[in-house]
Amino acid sequence: DDLMTVAVAPHQVYGPRDNLFLPNLLEVAGTGKLRIFGRGYNRICFSHVDNYAHGLIIAERALHKGSPALGKFYICTDGSTHPDPAGFALFWPELDRAVVGMGFTSVYRKFSLPYYLMMSLAYLCNWIGAIVGIRLKLNPFAVKMLTMHRWFRIDAAEKDLKYSPIIPYELGWAETITWFRENWLPNFDAKAGGYAGKIAKQTQKRIDYQAPGTAAASGKPKAE
Repeated sequence: DDLMTVAVAPHQVYGPRDNLFLPNLLEVAGTGKLRIFGRGYNRICFSHVDNYAHGLIIAERALHKGSPALGKFYICTDGSTHPDPAGFALFWPELDRAVVGMGFTSVYRKFSLPYYLMMSLAYLCNWIGAIVGIRLKLNPFAVKMLTMHRWFRIDAAEKDLKYSPIIPYELGWAETITWFRENWLPNFDAKAGGYAGKIAKQTQKRIDYQAPGTAAASGKPKAE
């Protein structure tokens, strides 16, 4: 009775100042190396960062005795504001909007890469990486994430938390593309990204910034 909990998670967070999702994909697109994996019809649901924050806030308000949310897990996304009102979008067309929004060549003007070919190459890259001691971006997990359906219904959050997205997907995605065009694109490094283990500069900067705190929390010495 004294400890009340509720868990809330997003799916594929996006928004201005994103340091992980869009920067890495846009850098690969900007170097001309991004291709559609598989048929390109995989579904995905997105969570604008403000919608996720909203979900956390209303979940905290649900922490009271008798609440139907106690001890439960919820996913908060952009819901029915997605292109499909069932709560999802098609991953590659939406990503291509961002790619073209940066002035890069559309992925639909390039040949796609068959799923089984990419999965075979991904396992080969794992094997090569293990031998030479490097980590390549192309790996089985990455192939799965870029080809599988990844979307969730949010009925439970709507019912128990009275959740409803405060930022519609179309508005949030358009504003995110504009932000990246105005703030990320001017600093784009055409030599970054690619197939090897190099990640977006913004992501690496964030990792470097967090590293001391992570090492302190784990009790491990900071790597020199």
